[in-house]
Amino acid sequence: MGPRRQIRKPEVPRRRAASPAPAARPPTPLRPGPSLGTSSRQLARRRHRVLKEIRTLQKSTHLLEIRVKFTRGVDFNWETQALLALQEAAEAFLVRLFEDAYLLSLQASRVTLFPKDVPLARRIRGIRKGFL
Repeated sequence: MGPRRQIRKPEVPRRRAASPAPAARPPTPLRPGPSLGTSSRQLARRRHRVLKEIRTLQKSTHLLEIRVKFTRGVDFNWETQALLALQEAAEAFLVRLFEDAYLLSLQASRVTLFPKDVPLARRIRGIRKGFL
């Protein structure tokens, strides 16, 4: 047999000693706007800064990843020009992949790119394993 349920007895309200009631304050009106102490001005500045960074990155042609870090990620010893060509190809591949994934998120009526969008973009492009 399983454990038995205990039945709660109804509680009887206790009497309190008479004390003077504190003065009632009027409720504070709720103000619309962002919470957690960030003002709309700060959010607008942050949004402007992000959009400015996006515009500058779209205009530039320099590599996004640092060459030394990319070199550490490659297992083989390559010539400098070959390594540079490999890095450019890898970055072009990733940029195209993220563009496709972002288009999929827009198709799903979202602005945010979710991790599930990237594998879907790879499946649509016909990429099984690896980069090809």
